[in-house]
Amino acid sequence: MKKLIGAAATIAFAAGLVAPATAQKSMRIGMVTINDTQHALANKLKEEIEKRLKGAIKVSVFPAAQLGKIPRQIENLKLGVQQGFVSPPGFFAGINKNFQVPDAPGVFKNFWHAHNTLTHKDFRDKYLRLAEKAGVIGLTIANYGPTGIASIKPIRKLDDMKGLKIRVLATPMESKAASTMGMTGVPMPYSEVLPALQQGTIDGCLSNAVVMGASKFYTATKFITITETGIIPSVLWVSTRWLKTLPKAQQDEILKLGRELDSWTSVQAFENNKKIVKVWTDNGAEVIRLPATDQKTMMDKLAPLGDEFLGKDTVTKDMYALMKATAAKASDKAPN
Repeated sequence: MKKLIGAAATIAFAAGLVAPATAQKSMRIGMVTINDTQHALANKLKEEIEKRLKGAIKVSVFPAAQLGKIPRQIENLKLGVQQGFVSPPGFFAGINKNFQVPDAPGVFKNFWHAHNTLTHKDFRDKYLRLAEKAGVIGLTIANYGPTGIASIKPIRKLDDMKGLKIRVLATPMESKAASTMGMTGVPMPYSEVLPALQQGTIDGCLSNAVVMGASKFYTATKFITITETGIIPSVLWVSTRWLKTLPKAQQDEILKLGRELDSWTSVQAFENNKKIVKVWTDNGAEVIRLPATDQKTMMDKLAPLGDEFLGKDTVTKDMYALMKATAAKASDKAPN
C-alpha cells in the first residue's frame, strides 16, 4: 500500500499538479465588495484550487477593499504583486476600451441571455484576453445581475430622476445615460459611495441591488428602483506574470477551473438577485419598479447609446459587433 501511495504521489508531482511544501505558491484574491457573488466566487476558486492542486498553491481572499481601491488592485495585478482580483470589466476600460461593450443598454433579453452571450465560445475567450498585453487575463466571467438605483428619495417614475446626482462608472456612456434621464453622473470609487450617500454628497448610486445590499446601502438609502437598463458582468482576473511562474499543468488546471466556474457563478448570482428584495425590505427599504410605460420610454431613450458610443468608435466597433452578433444567436434560457 505504501508503494502504491508513493507511486501515485510521484505521478502527480511529475505532472506538475503538486509541488514540495517548500515551493508552495501564494495567490491573493482581492475585491472591493463583500458577502456577495464576487466574494463567493473567490472563495469557491480558493476551495477548488487548494483541493485540485493538493495544496501546491495557498489562496487567500481579501474582500471589502482590504488590498486597496480598484485602481490600486488593478495596478498590483498588472505588476504581479497581487495574483487575483474580482470586478466588473468596465473598470478595465482604461487598459482596453473594449471592456465597456457589455455595458451597452438594451442588448440582452434577460439574465440568462446575457450569461449565454458572455460565455459563448465566439465571444468569451477573446473578450477575457483583451488585457493580456498588460499582464492580465480573465479566468471566469458571469452575469452579476441587472442594474438598479439606490436612492435617498424614491424614484417611482421617470420624472423623479430629474436633477439627481448619482454615482456611475467612469465611462462617457454611463455619464450620457444618466444625463439622458435628467440626472448627473458622478464617477466615484465604490468604496467611497456609502459615505457619500450618508453625507448627502450624492443622491443615489447606479449599480446592482445585490452588491449594494451586501454593502448595506440600505442604511443610507431607503429606496431602490430596479431599472434593468442593462446587466453588470463580473470577471475573476489573474496576473499572467504570476500564472506563468506555475508549471504548465497547474496553469491548464486553473484555466479549466475558471471556465467551469462561469455557470456556477451565474447560478449564484441569479439566486442572489431573487433573494435580494427580501434583504432590502427586511432592513426597512422599499423596492420599486417603474410603471411599464415609463420603463419602455426609458429603454427607448437609452437603447441607441451602444451604437453611439461603441458602434461608431474605431477601437470598440468590432468587439461591439461581435457581442451583438453573439447575442443574436445565444439562448435566453438557463443552461442545463
